[in-house]
Amino acid sequence: MLLPSLLLYDNAFNLESYIITQFGKALANEEEDAFLNGNGVGKPTSLFDTTHGGQLLNTLTAGIKSDDVLDLVYGLKRPYRKNASFIMNDGTLAQLRKLKDNNGAYIWQPSYQVGEPDRVLGYEVHTSAYAPKDAISFGDYKYYNIGDRGSRSFKQLNELFTGNGMIGYVAKERVDGKLLLPEAVQIMKLKGTE
Repeated sequence: MLLPSLLLYDNAFNLESYIITQFGKALANEEEDAFLNGNGVGKPTSLFDTTHGGQLLNTLTAGIKSDDVLDLVYGLKRPYRKNASFIMNDGTLAQLRKLKDNNGAYIWQPSYQVGEPDRVLGYEVHTSAYAPKDAISFGDYKYYNIGDRGSRSFKQLNELFTGNGMIGYVAKERVDGKLLLPEAVQIMKLKGTE
């Protein structure tokens, strides 16, 4: 991130604190993306990784139906269902919200209490803009181990950009992640995916 040096010293509010906050948000977004999509090469191994992520339950050949969601829930072994929840993209949740059971009731249940998550078939639903649009994850995520080295660094680079009247900032951190017990998470691929 580059800023004009005068802006840093002549600001009416604490610009340095704002910059650190923005870096924190950017790092959190990068972590979320890596934990959901990383392939283990220079990034964490993600929940959705085809080799070392959750187990692939099935790949749908048609549009998703409520029976497919039931298969995903009961495809997960009983010990892991107790603490299981869904992770999916917002677009996927939009598809699920339209599904009904045999009695015409929606399988998606909105939360009516503050602080309580929405549910599908009684299980919590977590959405992420970084979750793949072509897959749904269901499982007990306590088996996903995150190794956080706890060494975040923010550095102001004065000399490098002085000639341009700018100040640069760089942020670094070291984290890793891997699903230690792949059978604890089931993945369902949606139509048109591999």
